[in-house]
Amino acid sequence: MKFVRSAILSLLGLMCLTAATAKAADKLVVDYGGVSGFQGATWVAKDLKIFDKHGLEVDVIMITGGARSTAALLSGSTQFGTGSATAPLLAAARGSDIKIIAASYNKFPYAFIAKADIRSPKDLRGKKISILNYGGSNDLALQLALKEWGIKQQEVTVIIGGDAPTRLAALLAGLIDATILSPPQLTKAVQAGYRVLADMGDMSANFTQSSLYAKASYLRENRDRAKRFLRAYVEAVHVIKTDRERTSKIFAKRMRIEEPDVLKTTYEYFAPRFSFPPRVDLSGVRDTLRFYAEQQNPELKNRSPEEFIDQSLLDELEKEGFFKKLGS
Repeated sequence: MKFVRSAILSLLGLMCLTAATAKAADKLVVDYGGVSGFQGATWVAKDLKIFDKHGLEVDVIMITGGARSTAALLSGSTQFGTGSATAPLLAAARGSDIKIIAASYNKFPYAFIAKADIRSPKDLRGKKISILNYGGSNDLALQLALKEWGIKQQEVTVIIGGDAPTRLAALLAGLIDATILSPPQLTKAVQAGYRVLADMGDMSANFTQSSLYAKASYLRENRDRAKRFLRAYVEAVHVIKTDRERTSKIFAKRMRIEEPDVLKTTYEYFAPRFSFPPRVDLSGVRDTLRFYAEQQNPELKNRSPEEFIDQSLLDELEKEGFFKKLGS
């Protein structure tokens, strides 16, 4: 009887331990916007089980377009959104409960690529240009480029063409004349003989391309969970910048890159441009606010970046020495 009782107690203890372990892994959903390298932070955190390490069970799902991303966040379908700062800034300015808490990529990661017979920006007049969606970073990059080149938007035909692989296929098929791409699609287009008109990263305007945002109410009510998520996100960014081998494997899988030279180019293009620590470049937010205020969005006029950003969790991690521990 003593043996049976002991066995039962041991079994009960094991069951309790298993239940406690399962409960410890908080379930979350985070989105990403497509299959370009600047979106790699959540992939790396997921595929290397960095989220698990911080007690989180995270589903990573693709939602294309900033408007859809913010809508999913506000509806509670996701707990964290990633993507350009444009959509969350506009949503917050219009009264939505959204705060940008970090940014892993603070540059435009695109090049403007066109058919070989389009030799200069002026040749774009009357041509078809494809972008991901209205209101996001593709749209902003296009408008800024046209502005710098002195081309009015009504002088070109803008087409909503979907994600980068779809737009590359349309370019190769001759359905469009130009688009905005980043590696690996950019590399493949150049190899196929298409012309790079401009590297958006060299433009005068700054831009917060890959930001991390959440509802302010969620951050207040789930601060420990949010902080653990941010730890994993920060660690993933550090891996991207310092571990070519593991990051390249994830890039190859997520972006379906089979060619070693394309994979090498893709990693070398993106990794050095990631921001560590992943703080928001306020000048990029300021430029975005100024641009959209000029585009008849009065709610953004005279607004400051600090109104839309909450980097207090990053401040805590820095104070605790987390960045130094990773090797910054």
